[in-house]
Amino acid sequence: MRASQATMLLSIAAALAWCGPSEIFAQAAGGYVSAELSVDASSSQLSCDDEEPYAGPLSNFIEGIGDRLRNCPDWTFSAEGIALQRSTTRSQSLFQSSGTTVSDVLNSKTMDFPVEYGPQLSVMRQIGCSDFSVEVAYFQVDGFAANSSVPGDSLMVVDQTSTRLAVTDASAAYTSALYVGDINLRWQWRERIALISGFRMGQLNEHYRANGTATGGGDAYALNTDAFNHLYGFQLGADATVLDFGGPLKLKGICRAGAFANYASQRDSLTESEMQTEVNASRNNHMAFLGEAGAVLTYAITKNLSFRASYEAMWLEGVALAPEQISSSNLLLGTASVNANGSVFYHGGGLGVEYRY
Repeated sequence: MRASQATMLLSIAAALAWCGPSEIFAQAAGGYVSAELSVDASSSQLSCDDEEPYAGPLSNFIEGIGDRLRNCPDWTFSAEGIALQRSTTRSQSLFQSSGTTVSDVLNSKTMDFPVEYGPQLSVMRQIGCSDFSVEVAYFQVDGFAANSSVPGDSLMVVDQTSTRLAVTDASAAYTSALYVGDINLRWQWRERIALISGFRMGQLNEHYRANGTATGGGDAYALNTDAFNHLYGFQLGADATVLDFGGPLKLKGICRAGAFANYASQRDSLTESEMQTEVNASRNNHMAFLGEAGAVLTYAITKNLSFRASYEAMWLEGVALAPEQISSSNLLLGTASVNANGSVFYHGGGLGVEYRY
């Protein structure tokens, strides 16, 4: 008798703990979850509010809840190596011909970046066995580099007035680095759809350098233009399972987008024979947009470990790009402003693993 009473009390306590938003009561009892618990001791029935009661043995009820708790994956870790292709900038003249007819010898839109690689990591913690979880994610690709040579005589464009320096055997180097971190709250809204909201921060650093020797020998010129973007804002999104036949293979689609405050700055300088002659700097705040879409394919190798392959595309709008700052700087007058009207598009894939326990 005492054992029976103890079992009932334990069952009621467990039901009270989980009757409500959790799926445990519904899955363990086979009934429906609502706000209040009622117990009919004479018939050994449990029910939530006015919904269909659970009429089986109470010992089976509590055992089902225990099994459900043990089977809840508390943590999910993923690690990938990603390869991204980056778009070029808009048209900005960098070097022009030195003849009577002025034409571009090198334009920023022709400086193509090769595919670059970086890590992508994420950790997700489920909140109990509820439909909510917290996700922390980070990725970086900081090796984008485009280099071009300009043989022979040409004119180096250095500011918005199209000030041009006559140089020979010139070169140009353009580098870029992207860092993005997320803290998100995920809600499993439907069986196959999770809604996402959270805070995202990013940093886009850009550097452009042009070098050339004055025509006829003598002075060596170097133009340096830097642009920095610090992005902070909120995003909304969703993950949807589009392929799941109950086997080891699953395909998920993702989309996320948000508005960001962009604390942008730029700095440009011109040196002559390693002697700095002119320096301009400026900073400003702008609104930026960051959108992302892609797909993730997972294949379960074991119960906890899965192989992971992904494809993603990312669009960044309202940022300062280094070559485009040339058109917003006047080295002769010593004035400058931030041109944050640039846009960048990234796309590529990744390979890695996912571990759940």
